[in-house]
Amino acid sequence: MNWSKLIRTYVVAFICAGALIASACGGGTDVSPTAPSRNPLTPSPEPGGPGALSVSISPNPVPRSDDPVPNCNLANRWHYEQTLRNVGGTTLTISDRADFFDGVQVSTRSGLGIVLAPGQDTTITTSWCSANNIEHRAQTNFSGSDESGNQVIFTGTTVRLQPR
Repeated sequence: MNWSKLIRTYVVAFICAGALIASACGGGTDVSPTAPSRNPLTPSPEPGGPGALSVSISPNPVPRSDDPVPNCNLANRWHYEQTLRNVGGTTLTISDRADFFDGVQVSTRSGLGIVLAPGQDTTITTSWCSANNIEHRAQTNFSGSDESGNQVIFTGTTVRLQPR
């Protein structure tokens, strides 16, 4: 299934679930990504190969936090870092993301413009909140293209959000 068809499928589900989700949790928020960096300990990929994205999560599972989440006053909050790394051989532009909370897509964002040269990474702080003090699951999928025009799709890792 292509990415645009997947998004259209979830739009209907998102609209129907919107009122229910809004009462149960605050949407995922993030802080602007840090400037891309190159890890000197990781060798650069072979030049000219396709772009490829890897994403690491820290920590996972995520402990509940007392730190505030922007635009949310619900009691249960979580914060974690997503490090996006270009492990391919050509520059990547990450343009879109889709956020899921407990298996339901709750937001999409486009026009991100995150550009990563081969070997570069960037970190995004992601935050969630909920009225329910139970274990939740979160996930972020990313998509974009490499400089050769190849589509890049990354299905995110499931992140465990722990109760108090």
